[in-house]
Amino acid sequence: MGKGLLLTVSLVFLQHVSLVSPYALLCYYLKTSDKRLAKFNFNPESIDPYLCTHLVYSNAQESTDISKWKDDAMYKRFNDLKKKNKNLKTLLGYIGFAYGNGSIAITKESREKFSNSVVTFLRKHKFDGLDLDWRFPEHACKSPEDKQRFTLLVKEMMEAFKAEALKTKKARLLLTAPVTASKRDVKVGYEIAEISRNLDFITVMAFNFNMWNFVAGHHSPLYHRSVDGNKEHNINYILKYWRDQGAPTKKLLVGFPTFGVTFTLKTHKTVIGAPVSKSGKAGSYSGTSGILAYQEICPFLNGATIRMTEDQKVPYAFKGDQWLGYDDRQSFTTKAQWLKDNHFGGAALWALDLDDYIGNKCYEGAYPLTNTLKTALDINDSGDGRKPFFSLSFSKTSTMEVRPWCYETPNGFYSFPSDPHKFYNCAGGKNHIMVCPEGMDFNDKCHCCNKCKKKQ
Repeated sequence: MGKGLLLTVSLVFLQHVSLVSPYALLCYYLKTSDKRLAKFNFNPESIDPYLCTHLVYSNAQESTDISKWKDDAMYKRFNDLKKKNKNLKTLLGYIGFAYGNGSIAITKESREKFSNSVVTFLRKHKFDGLDLDWRFPEHACKSPEDKQRFTLLVKEMMEAFKAEALKTKKARLLLTAPVTASKRDVKVGYEIAEISRNLDFITVMAFNFNMWNFVAGHHSPLYHRSVDGNKEHNINYILKYWRDQGAPTKKLLVGFPTFGVTFTLKTHKTVIGAPVSKSGKAGSYSGTSGILAYQEICPFLNGATIRMTEDQKVPYAFKGDQWLGYDDRQSFTTKAQWLKDNHFGGAALWALDLDDYIGNKCYEGAYPLTNTLKTALDINDSGDGRKPFFSLSFSKTSTMEVRPWCYETPNGFYSFPSDPHKFYNCAGGKNHIMVCPEGMDFNDKCHCCNKCKKKQ
């Protein structure tokens, strides 16, 4: 029967096979996405509900009192995604550093009031948990007690979540936290071992390492450069620092950016370390100097010179006086493999709308970076890493060879035999059926979705 799986049975039986990915993929939806130019409108309905295991609705608010937040209609649209994917988990992002930590964490009474209001709010709007953003604490309040207050806040919130679940018989609300990747800020802001006991996931935002330097450099390198004196500004160092300070690897999520950082070069030099005069030009979508979304990066690369840093395992490019450090599908795959090799809990993607979510800028399919990460982490369309039960029924003396379409097929994109609108993404011999955006078909010549219809 070749190299396929040979199954021989003598009795009639039902076999269930369930393959589970041990990794989480937490993705951020930025409420500010709907404020961009109208032609780039991105809203909850733009999200593929099967891409990620967890989705975070992130929106900076003007009040620390969560009961005053009034995005009710958007909350419903966002959480309606769970009607399509029953296993999807949604969280509300609370940006605590924006208005000072002390206002909700300074006393036991204020922490209790906040925790109770969060439970009520999350249940009312059908969220599954809270993503408590407490980065840069010393920038917000400068109180030496903030470190301990955050520990107490996390501990007491988890106690409130457990008590509510016990009382209502509902699944406990999740508590996660995105944290800084700056070692200096980490030492000031967090009691790592203590907060780890009461958080389900800790997302290390492992990017923006080089945004404010006066030389060109990548903002999210996997490793440090051999010629660099500072060995801290990279993913490998900061994730292992969090781990070594007491955070369990299974709770640590690695931040993956779907944006690049740009600089305007000061001289004719183009290598990493070249002097720069200012941030790069703003893109038409992101609208922020020094930042390009992935859907802006792909057009920039046309006519640009592209280089790969062997030490850092990430690409950069330059064109004219513009210098860009970015990630692509190859660097995402490399980082994801490093994540798996080091047994971290998964990935966190910032953010969905910055990917080429329509698929018409990079011609790599819709959400190319997110889908690359999903495939690399073996997360299937069930949304929580579980593949559907695979059932086989056999009669006496029957044999059957079970082999997926992608079995012994090189990794890559391939046309779907019965539907030109679909295509196979083969990875490690596993099938991943993808769908082209509306109005596009899969094209074998470019291995991408475009408007060139197949000839019948």
